Amino acid sequence: MTDDEVAQIGKALGDPNRLAIYTQIAEHEELFCGEMHAKHVISAPTLSHHLKVLTDLGLITSRKEGLNVYYRALPEKFANYLKYLGQIGSKRNR
Repeated sequence: MTDDEVAQIGKALGDPNRLAIYTQIAEHEELFCGEMHAKHVISAPTLSHHLKVLTDLGLITSRKEGLNVYYRALPEKFANYLKYLGQIGSKRNR
């Protein structure tokens, strides 16, 4: 994972709405977009924007079934992000 990727993920998850959306998705195996919209007091276009940012960063993925879109977290990407953060400062101690 590059410094730039880490910075982008940090910036993305620094938005309280986006963090809440990511957390909600990560707590489920899969989540229908309509379920997310019902729990967040944001417009559908704003929710869509947040989902696109998370998707572009590789934190979530989606699949379409008919007219419905389902989202799921990609835990490997988040784990790599945490691993990178965990290594900050530890290189100095070696």
